[in-house]
Amino acid sequence: MEKIKILLLIVSVALCKFVSGQNFEGEIIYSNTFKSKLPNFTDEQLQLLIGDKQEYFIKEGNYKSLSNGQALTVQLYDDKTNRIYNKTPKSDTLYWFDASVNTDTVISFEIKKNVEKILGYECDAIIMKTKTGTTTIYYNAKYKVDNRPYTKHNYSNWAFYVNQTKALPLKTVVETNHLKWKVRLLKLSL
Repeated sequence: MEKIKILLLIVSVALCKFVSGQNFEGEIIYSNTFKSKLPNFTDEQLQLLIGDKQEYFIKEGNYKSLSNGQALTVQLYDDKTNRIYNKTPKSDTLYWFDASVNTDTVISFEIKKNVEKILGYECDAIIMKTKTGTTTIYYNAKYKVDNRPYTKHNYSNWAFYVNQTKALPLKTVVETNHLKWKVRLLKLSL
């Protein structure tokens, strides 16, 4: 009986530690939807090009993204080199670029509390105005992200976002003059 009590105490402490402080590591599956604002480029063409599904795997500051699009199928981030490696479906070669480069700087931002419920979780939103449009990211603080590995990951304003929220995106809406792109959480797995 004493061994069971000790085991239950250990499990309880471990669960409390996980719920209260552990950064998310695991798999996230998102769906993509698009609305084209270009006259000769349809929503369906955007969907085929970028894909309607993304699978992300995050571990120890690195991530891998798999997409079912025709333009890009794999994206890998290595936090040691601050490089993003890309693979297209028609090549077996990985091409990299420096993640410190950002072509669309945040001009202003605001955070709104409790704006939407996603998969049962009440989400806050950060609204980032950039030179080319607006990105709104919905998040719940329960799904923490350690911002330290991403301090130089300026591509797509990731370092800025993670520094402000320290949370995993559950939904993202990007709106520019060319398109409106919604990325919505389908599933999280630890």
